[in-house]
Amino acid sequence: MFLKNVERRGINLEVVNATHESIEIFSKVLNDSATWLNSINQPMWKHEDITSEELLKKYRVEDMKLCYEKGELIGVYILQWYDPLFWENLMENESGILHKLAVCRENAKKGYGSKLIQSAELMCKEHNIKWLRLNCGTFRDRLRNFYESNGFKMVDRVFIDNRDQIRYEKFLK
Repeated sequence: MFLKNVERRGINLEVVNATHESIEIFSKVLNDSATWLNSINQPMWKHEDITSEELLKKYRVEDMKLCYEKGELIGVYILQWYDPLFWENLMENESGILHKLAVCRENAKKGYGSKLIQSAELMCKEHNIKWLRLNCGTFRDRLRNFYESNGFKMVDRVFIDNRDQIRYEKFLK
């Protein structure tokens, strides 16, 4: 079941909420990305933390998004409306909070990461939410540059959940 067919501003994605039946697909994309990140000595996610079972302990299944273009899965992300761990001072539905953004490996380096972010921005706007926020490891320079090139501004540096993090936000006009 498709959630949104996002076709504005050059984005032609079908964004689908994960279900208990499709969460394995979601988890596989994250695991493929984790394997690749490990291979370039940039580990991010532990495989045991991104199994379907572990994801469901931390996130609602309907917050997990599968993104398709012309029927082909291009990537995944989690879009929450509340995150008391990384954004405890925010109220529910005050921001969209992006987690676990991953592009399918066969679609890497094709600009899909930015399209995934744009689709999350559009969902926020449809919910009358003016901010998209995320966190990123302090020493992940390439990833931080990617987020900054997509309009995110650094809010602060925090130590949360035993991790040194930069928190970012983007105002959605």
